[in-house]
Amino acid sequence: MNKFKGAFAALLTPYDSLGNINHRVLKEQVRWLIGQGIDGFYVCGSTGEAFLLSPDERKAELESVCEANNGEKTVIAHVGEIATEHAVELARHAERLNVDAISSISPFYYKFSKEEIMTYYGELMESVDLPFFIYNFPKLSGFSITLDILEEMRKYTQLAGVKFTDSDFYLLERMKRAYPELCVWNGYDEMLLCGLSMGADGGVGSTYNVLCPAIKGILSNFEKGNMQKAQEYQHLVNDMITVMSKCGNVFSAIKTILTFEGMDFGGCRKPFHALSQEDVENIEHAYNVYLKSLEKMKTS
Repeated sequence: MNKFKGAFAALLTPYDSLGNINHRVLKEQVRWLIGQGIDGFYVCGSTGEAFLLSPDERKAELESVCEANNGEKTVIAHVGEIATEHAVELARHAERLNVDAISSISPFYYKFSKEEIMTYYGELMESVDLPFFIYNFPKLSGFSITLDILEEMRKYTQLAGVKFTDSDFYLLERMKRAYPELCVWNGYDEMLLCGLSMGADGGVGSTYNVLCPAIKGILSNFEKGNMQKAQEYQHLVNDMITVMSKCGNVFSAIKTILTFEGMDFGGCRKPFHALSQEDVENIEHAYNVYLKSLEKMKTS
């Protein structure tokens, strides 16, 4: 089986009462997700609050994930930074840990030119001997990959694929049509089935941390050609996403659910706000409904 196909959880970062990374809970999260059937982990991405962590914290987090995973599932290290040198440092650290691949968002904030971003990716790929996934998230990065850029990037043998967090499924389809050898991951959880129908090889998502069985239901039924059942699982996922989105901070909502599962994640780092008690109660109710609905779907 291709180790880059399937469902990959964009891991969250738990904190203790002092605001430090809680490595014990982080390892519990990894083991729990393996038990849930996850195919792999995307570490220190947007969901993991990468840009609220120091480089040393990002290194330590990856080390804990690799230790807890113990080589069982695929591990992708997100090493994106604004400065090329910092990204290269993280990439080389990831390589020493024998991760399966690295990935990076495009440098942001300064509105770098296409040539500057392509040079960043090129230098990053050449710095290590690991498969590389471009993290395409134009809504937040301000830069979108194109077919022309992808064609130029294919000169680097390390290029393995794209993490495609966008709703331009025409572009996703064109990518897979033109370069079927590249792996493309769907990035928006609420549109996983859309991405799969246009050629995505799987997905990376934040809600996979708590909705893994339903996500796997989408994937397995799509592969079997049972689109109605796959759509039912997507409805189930989206019902939950709708409630979490109303909180304003989906990451905190997911951490709240993991707390229900016995893992205290400690909220998100400032300037993220804490959830209100009403938000917590709404999430708890919705999650209980989700679990009951999931059991019914498994037996139907």
